[in-house]
Amino acid sequence: MSYPSHNNNHKQQPHSPTRFFLAVSLFVIAVSILAVYSNVIASEYGLRKDDMHTHAIIHLVKSNDWLNDYEEQKLGEKILQSQIDNVNITLQNNNNTSDAIRQKQANDYLHKYRSEIDTLHADKSVEGSYANLKHKEQAEESEYEKILNDISETSKIILTYELVTILLIVSAGLAATSEVTKNKMVAYPGFAAGGAGIATLILFLVTGATV
Repeated sequence: MSYPSHNNNHKQQPHSPTRFFLAVSLFVIAVSILAVYSNVIASEYGLRKDDMHTHAIIHLVKSNDWLNDYEEQKLGEKILQSQIDNVNITLQNNNNTSDAIRQKQANDYLHKYRSEIDTLHADKSVEGSYANLKHKEQAEESEYEKILNDISETSKIILTYELVTILLIVSAGLAATSEVTKNKMVAYPGFAAGGAGIATLILFLVTGATV
């Protein structure tokens, strides 16, 4: 009766996965998971960026609206001043008449027009004043510029995550090819690309540095 020899067992070993390619398999799984994570985060930041664009447009429109109101008030002041001049002329022409009612109406109009002009030149706490309208316009413009800066930073973050995703996908592809072809030389560039992607991701998460 014959038994399988130790040599026969030894000859069967090459057919089982080696430690190297087992490590390659685990590496492919790890970088694939990270690539999916990085892509999802990039997509989320993309949605945030779209919302920021919407809010930026809203603030820009509001800023233009307050600026238009400011210009309209400037025009309105000229009209009021013209009305005051007309009333003064009327008062001068009626100075020698005894029409007290007309005189009182003219004085009331003068008081009203001058009060409106005083309101226009009041401080920013007074609704509708030049200072108030200018303050609102500048506040909206400031918010618009702030959001533009946030959009710029978000774009850099998206670019960082997209770069990480590309590096990890390339890494997974090379490592998987190495595993299939049993060619170690193909795995090493995959390790390098994966290492670069992981290092970039860690650097960003720790320090906030973008590409």
